[in-house]
Amino acid sequence: MENNSEKETGQKTESTELSLKDMVRIAKEWWKYLLTKWVLIVIFGLGGAAIGLVVSLTSKPKYTAHLSFALMEKGTGASGLASLASSFGYNIGMGSANAFSGDNLIEIIKSQRAVEQALMTPVNYKGKNENLIEAYITISKMRKGWVHSKKSELRKLSFPIGEPLGSFSRMQDSVMNVIYNSIAKSGALSVAKIDKMSGIVNVNFTGRDELFAKLFVENLMDQTYRFYKDTKTAQSRANVAMMQHTADSVKRLYDAALYKGAAVSQVNMNMAMQYVAVPKIKQQTDAQLYGAVYAEVLKNLEALKLDMARETPLVQIIDTPQLPLKKQKIGKIKGTVNGGLVGGVLIILYLLGARYIKKEMQDDEDAADQT
Repeated sequence: MENNSEKETGQKTESTELSLKDMVRIAKEWWKYLLTKWVLIVIFGLGGAAIGLVVSLTSKPKYTAHLSFALMEKGTGASGLASLASSFGYNIGMGSANAFSGDNLIEIIKSQRAVEQALMTPVNYKGKNENLIEAYITISKMRKGWVHSKKSELRKLSFPIGEPLGSFSRMQDSVMNVIYNSIAKSGALSVAKIDKMSGIVNVNFTGRDELFAKLFVENLMDQTYRFYKDTKTAQSRANVAMMQHTADSVKRLYDAALYKGAAVSQVNMNMAMQYVAVPKIKQQTDAQLYGAVYAEVLKNLEALKLDMARETPLVQIIDTPQLPLKKQKIGKIKGTVNGGLVGGVLIILYLLGARYIKKEMQDDEDAADQT
């Protein structure tokens, strides 16, 4: 048994050595074959280098607008205020404050709503007041393709200043979706934290136009923060509005009581007719009551405003995009070298593949002749 195992081991070693030798032999054969084709390889390499140089000269640069911020959440100061306001029928619970967490703000920035709001923001683009989406259409030369469209609505399509998102036509919605996908889903827009433990968020947008990239990032952050702040303070703003309405109502009653009291005081009262003083006393009592209620409502209104200020999230902008932006462009040397390498590698792969296929076909023919 031991002799058999030794023989098997020897055979395996020998077969392994033979396979390694075969690999080395095949590699040498390929190398010699490629040396015979060095002129063709050089030609393709130079051709690739020329193409790479042309691409580097004709390709337009890309600009990256960078913005970073830190979100500082504020806690609410509603302690005894909740029970106080509840007596007036108001709710100052924390539901709206917890509608979004800091991490969800990243998803809001990349959302279609935020991107569309930013694109529909009026800006001064190269001396022309227009919505940012009109600048994008001009930069991407989309309107040139619309000129030959069979749809008259597309040829006349525009996004005028002041037009709300909800009033878009079907064609406007389609164009907006195309633009959103080209911005948010193509990798041009990236939003991410520096790391999981950090509260700093980086917003980057890469585009062909330097000014558009800057304006887009700035307006995207502005629109996102407005939506985020309004959502976080929605309940508090509703409470303040309701309390303000109550204060205005009590103020009107208080003023009316004062005017009526002044009118009653002008009545010429006779000592024999003391009952005439009753209306005056009543108006004075009403005025005092309304005055006390109004003062309490004002105090509660100020407390609600303070609570809303505490709930309002604060976004601290750290870095903003500054012109000139960071430019990305293929250099002449890099384009030439990369083009030459690609051209050379492609022709080598083609030559080796063609030789291998030719050899396999020849082996099959030889085997058929032998049979």
